[in-house]
Amino acid sequence: MNPKLVGEFCLGCLLIFICSYTVNFVWESLHAVFLYEGHDFNARKYVPMVGYVSLIDGFLVLGIYLFAAALWRDAAWIQEMSWKKIGTILIAGLVLAAAIEYRKVFVTRAWSYNSYMPTFFGLGLSPLLQLSMTGLWAFWVSGRVLYQSDKRKGKRMAHT
Repeated sequence: MNPKLVGEFCLGCLLIFICSYTVNFVWESLHAVFLYEGHDFNARKYVPMVGYVSLIDGFLVLGIYLFAAALWRDAAWIQEMSWKKIGTILIAGLVLAAAIEYRKVFVTRAWSYNSYMPTFFGLGLSPLLQLSMTGLWAFWVSGRVLYQSDKRKGKRMAHT
């Protein structure tokens, strides 16, 4: 194994996680008012809760990245986003989010939505879209940060 490629892969994973955590923290903060029925939004409870779920979301998005890297046998797949890649990420994020929401809403009844949350088959629209949208954003930003100088030089890095 090439140590430079391993280091670049680890840096990419870290960057994806940080970007994903950050955007998921913002998303969770904005949509939580629609998510939790009867939540008091006490900052001492709310901020750590949003931090925790954003941490989980960060790992889920990282899992989507690793799934796609294994699927395409290319750790640098975020370098260029094709419609095929975007579609795959959208579907993976939607399926993962739907499974989580279904379990939390209908099986364990861990939460319920208030009347402001638009739903699709009983599942909240914002949580259904979250992993897909935040994942795409994290992958796009990470790809730009990691490979922008390579693009200017006209290179495509191969990391298989």
